Amino acid sequence: MSYRILLLGGGSGGHVFPLVAVANALKEKTQQTGIPLELMVLGEGKFMEEAAVEAGLNFKPILAGKLRRYFSPLTILDIFKMPVGFFQALWHVFRFMPDIVFAKGGYASLPGALAAKLYFIPLLAHESDSIPGLANRILGKLAKTVFVSFNSSQKYFKAGKTVLTGNPVRKELLTGDRMAAMAKFGLNPGLKTILVIGGSQGAQKINRIILDSLVMVVKDFQVLHQCGESQYQSIKTEIEKLIKEGEGEYADSLKNNYKLYPFFSEKEMAMVYAASDIIISRAGAGSIFEIAILGKPAIIIPITNSSSDHQLENALEFSKFGAAMIEEENLTPHIIINQIQSILEPDKYNSIGEKLKTFATPDAADKIASALLAPQV
Repeated sequence: MSYRILLLGGGSGGHVFPLVAVANALKEKTQQTGIPLELMVLGEGKFMEEAAVEAGLNFKPILAGKLRRYFSPLTILDIFKMPVGFFQALWHVFRFMPDIVFAKGGYASLPGALAAKLYFIPLLAHESDSIPGLANRILGKLAKTVFVSFNSSQKYFKAGKTVLTGNPVRKELLTGDRMAAMAKFGLNPGLKTILVIGGSQGAQKINRIILDSLVMVVKDFQVLHQCGESQYQSIKTEIEKLIKEGEGEYADSLKNNYKLYPFFSEKEMAMVYAASDIIISRAGAGSIFEIAILGKPAIIIPITNSSSDHQLENALEFSKFGAAMIEEENLTPHIIINQIQSILEPDKYNSIGEKLKTFATPDAADKIASALLAPQV
């Protein structure tokens, strides 16, 4: 008889990719031990569905209402989504009837977590950030064990319930070949590469500062820019305008040294990481733990309106290990360029990368997988 594990998640990449990493670790461990394993993902959103399908996982979609601490017209719609999603989760959990449930966190995990509790199925959860959001505080009360990425987040959960694991990272991200990536993206191996990633949904303020800095940056560096699907067309139009205005001056540098993409797939992400020398990113836990395991010097720009300022706290923790942090109100083209030049100083660059690796937790997914496969008492 198969051992059944239900995985809960959805929403942004910060909740999706670690779930895939845990699923992959579970597959590896059960293949080694010969334990028959059945996995099912229950969650919300096209992004979760695409990631699950790409990873070869059985996915069941449900509705999930986001828990907001501010007014939004979407809250009215989400009030109706919550009960519908809960009854959908009750049905799917009943049909699958897992031996154990793992919730990656976020609002998309709540319907399945509540269903698991009603069926008396053991529930384990994971908190990525240094400060948990409302959904994860609720999950923390429902779960038997809460795995955490930051030591500082343990105080938000009941004493004795937390286990410090770090954040699960996909091992596939370490498999990129630098020269193959240079060829694929049309990059010059003789130039330093700045990778800009705004998260799975893009980051408007990061996109803006990169555009404002671009003419100066491409004189000396090349840029790989993941801008988010919603902003891709408007940025592309702006770049075309810049190129037209720069004919005879900087147009050729822009054409050759700037590559714009709406989003990178998992395979592409491994390649862009391999090609990059410096990474500019938001301070989501998923991003900073990926940067750490790669040992790539980074400039971290926390979003100002994140829940409980968790991105600022994440960035402050990460900056202790050598990452540069710039708050949004201090963003200017000159500050960005000065930071890039400072990081690339030969005596500094390698030492930053090595220090960042000490923040990494490459065995986080394995630790969580082992706990999910262990007998529950």
